[in-house]
Amino acid sequence: MKALLLGLLVCLALLVGTMLWLSYEDCTALPERLYHRIVLRDQDFIGHNVRFKVRGHGTRLPPNGRLSGFTTMHASDCVEVIIESEDEGSPMQAKDEMEKRIRGASRVVERGPEVDLQGHPDGEWAVLLLRTDARAEIVVWLEGDRRLGIIESASLAHALAYEKLIEKGYRLDADGYVIATGQ
Repeated sequence: MKALLLGLLVCLALLVGTMLWLSYEDCTALPERLYHRIVLRDQDFIGHNVRFKVRGHGTRLPPNGRLSGFTTMHASDCVEVIIESEDEGSPMQAKDEMEKRIRGASRVVERGPEVDLQGHPDGEWAVLLLRTDARAEIVVWLEGDRRLGIIESASLAHALAYEKLIEKGYRLDADGYVIATGQ
C-alpha cells in the first residue's frame, strides 16, 4: 500500500512539474535566471543568450488623449519588456514630458544626449528607476520630435539589453525574435 501511494505521489509530482515547465513555453533561460535570483541573490540578472520575441502590439489612448503605440516583448527568461511610442502633441510638450518623467523617477541611473548613427547629438536619453520596485524605464526624445520613445521593464538589465540590441537597427526573424542588423 505504501509503495502504491508513493508511486502515485511521484507520478503526481512529475505531472505537476511537467505542467509548470510547459506553461513557461519558450522561457529556456528561466532556470539560469532563477538560480541567479534565488541562490546568488542577483535580483537583476540577464544571461548572455537571452533573446527577445514579439508577443503583441497595438495602440492605446493615454490620459493626454493622443494615440500611443506599444509592442510587448517576451525575453527567453520570461521577463517582459514593453516598448512605447507616445505622442505628446508637440516637440516642446515631448521635452516637457521627458523632464517630468525624470523628476518623477526614484533614481536617475544615467542621463545624456541621444546620438545618431554618425555620433552626432540629436536629442536626449535617460535611464530611470521608478518607485521602490525597481521598475526601469529608458526614455528617448529626438530633437524636433513630438513623440517619446520608452522602453520599460521590471528589469533594468533587460531594458538596457533590449535597447542595445535595437540601437543600430533590427529585424524580426521567421519565429518573431528580434535580430540586430548592425547598420
